[in-house]
Amino acid sequence: DAPPHVPQYWRNTNMVRTIDLSSYVVRESTAIASQNVHTEPVGEYYFPIPGGLAKNLAYIEVKEKKTDKLFEIEKIGSDSVKWVSNLFLPQTVDMFTILHSCVDPLPIRNRSNWKAKLDISWKYLREQCILYGKAEDQRQVRYTQKSGSVSRNANIITYGTFSNQEPGAFDDLSVHYEFQQPILTVKGLRRDLEISHWGGNLAVEEHFNLTHDGAKLKGQFSRLEYQQTQYIHHETTMARDFSINLPVHASDVYYRDEIGNVSTSRLRNERDTTVLEFRPRYPLFGGWNYTWYYGYNVPLGDFLRYHKSGRYILNIPFVNPLHNAAFDHVQVRIILPEGASNVKVETPFPINRETHRVHRTYFDSKGRYLVVLDKFNAVDEHSKNFQVSYEYNSLELLRKPLVATTFILCGFLLNMVFSRMEFTIGKSSNKD
Repeated sequence: DAPPHVPQYWRNTNMVRTIDLSSYVVRESTAIASQNVHTEPVGEYYFPIPGGLAKNLAYIEVKEKKTDKLFEIEKIGSDSVKWVSNLFLPQTVDMFTILHSCVDPLPIRNRSNWKAKLDISWKYLREQCILYGKAEDQRQVRYTQKSGSVSRNANIITYGTFSNQEPGAFDDLSVHYEFQQPILTVKGLRRDLEISHWGGNLAVEEHFNLTHDGAKLKGQFSRLEYQQTQYIHHETTMARDFSINLPVHASDVYYRDEIGNVSTSRLRNERDTTVLEFRPRYPLFGGWNYTWYYGYNVPLGDFLRYHKSGRYILNIPFVNPLHNAAFDHVQVRIILPEGASNVKVETPFPINRETHRVHRTYFDSKGRYLVVLDKFNAVDEHSKNFQVSYEYNSLELLRKPLVATTFILCGFLLNMVFSRMEFTIGKSSNKD
C-alpha cells in the first residue's frame, strides 16, 4: 500500500533511540518527546518503519511514559504504524520494537561476524535525536562513520546529535560486529493443546522445524575433526544442547524425532518449573536443519477455570520460548471437547489468522471443536497468555461413553444375528 500523507500536527522535540544487537533479534527502544503544534487536539500519531523492514517487524509496544498506558497500534500502508494519542498538551511516549531476521552473517562461512542495518527516518519535523547502537561483543566492531558527533565506548556506539531534521529525511547506518552465539530460527512450530474434561487432562505436543542461520561450514563436516576440537566448541556458534521450560506439574514427557525416541534427554524438576534438557542426534552448524517434537500431560486445572457466567476459560501461553530462537511461523491448535460451543478467543497481540473447524478422532459422534491460530514473526515476547472461552454442558461427558456403549451393543447384535443365520448350502433329498 502507498504510504499515507501525514499532516504535520506534531513536532518531535527530542528523541532517543537505543538499538540492541546483543541477542538473536534486534530490539529497539525509542523515547519520543513530541509537541502538538496544531490548533486543536490531534487523535493520531504516525511513526515510520523504514527501509522496507515492515515485513521484519515482530513486536511493537507503545506506552505513555508517565502513566504506562498502552496505546492501540494500527499498521498503515507498508511502511508506517500509528497510535491514537488524543492529547493536546506535549506528550512523552516509550516505544519498544523487535525486528526479526534483519541481520546477516558476514562473511557467510566459518565466521561469527554479523552485519546489521540501523535505519533512521521520521514522519515529523525533529529538533533533536540521539542514537545508541549496542553490539553483543566489543571485538571487531565496525560501523558507519557519519559527519557530526559519533563515538564508541566499548560495545556501545553513539550517534548524536541529529538536529532539525525535516520530515521524510532518511539515514542508513550499518554495524559489523562479532556474535558468539547460535542464531536459530524455527521455520515452523505446531503446538497442539488437547482438552479432556473426562480425564481432567491437558495434552500438549509441539512440533519444531529448526534451522541454524549462522555462518555456514567451509567444506565438509568431519566427525573426527569435531571430536578432536571439543575443547573449543564453546567458542563457536554451533548449537549442541537445548533446554525448554515446561509446567511444574508436567508428566509423561517424551522427546522424539523422525527416527524415533531420542535417549539423550534429561528431565529436571525445579521449584516453579520442569526443565527438559536434550541433545539432538548431531550438532547444528550454520545452514543445518533439525526437526523434532515433544509432548507432555498436565492437570487441566492448572490452566482451565470455570467462570460464574457458565463459561470455561483456558488461559495458557501462546508459545513456549526456545533459547536464542525466533519463529517464522507459529500455529497453535486448541482441540476442545466434543460438545463445546460459543467459542471465543482473546489474544494480547494481533495474530495473522484465526480459523474454526471440526477435528475428528476415536469414538466421536460429530467431532470436536478445533481452533487454529497462526502467527508469523514470533519472538519471546509472544509467550504471553491468551484465552479461549467456551460453553460446555456437563451432560456432554456422557456422550463418549454412550457412543462407545452403542458401538459395542451394535457389535453384539450383529454377532447374534450372524450366528443364527445359515450360510451353508443344504443337501437336496434323494428321490426314488
